[in-house]
Amino acid sequence: MLPEKVQDELITEIELFIDFGVEESEKGRAKVLVQKYSNTPIALAVLLEFYKILPETREEAVVKICRLNSLQGVTLLALSTDNHTYTAAVSEGEAHILGEFAIDALPQEILTYFGYTDNDDFLKNCGPVAAFKEFQVKKEKVFCPACQVVVGELHLLGCPVEICPWCDGQLSKCNCRFEKLEVDVFDTDEQLEAFQEMLETKGRIPYEVDQKPAYPGTSKGLDKK
Repeated sequence: MLPEKVQDELITEIELFIDFGVEESEKGRAKVLVQKYSNTPIALAVLLEFYKILPETREEAVVKICRLNSLQGVTLLALSTDNHTYTAAVSEGEAHILGEFAIDALPQEILTYFGYTDNDDFLKNCGPVAAFKEFQVKKEKVFCPACQVVVGELHLLGCPVEICPWCDGQLSKCNCRFEKLEVDVFDTDEQLEAFQEMLETKGRIPYEVDQKPAYPGTSKGLDKK
């Protein structure tokens, strides 16, 4: 969840781009979708990027957002207007429109990241546009609120929600890194690599919906003494 002030400012910015670039007859529908996803940072990020650039200078409103894939904080989405569908990727609050679905091939680095051999493999796995499932509004029940990984995935290293496997505290704030490395200062790449190896050996704790970015916390794991 975004802070309320930030969320309101983002929605206002998106609606300004809609007013400037979308056909008058479609502005109402465009803003309805923005309000639908007003509590969904991933959707707001991709809508802002879409209306900033208006692909192919088409003055169209996005009427549907679908999730195609998610992996380790990167979400692949499909944005549909009445006449076209576009693919987009969102990571750490930044969105990129990747082109028109089934017309523009995805960048190879995106295909490789999600495990597709090529663009044909991607299209085969995604299926036809009509079969896409709409992106759920209550994404906070599925995604980490900080690093956006899905339930069961490991947090991106440094995420404030990740729980320390040694003390059950907030990994980004607890003193375990100093104790395990036997150092007073933790600020080099070598220390980070060594600590990450220790974490992997100990067993990192994947994201669960009741984990919260607070310490001491009010959720499973962060309350343990």
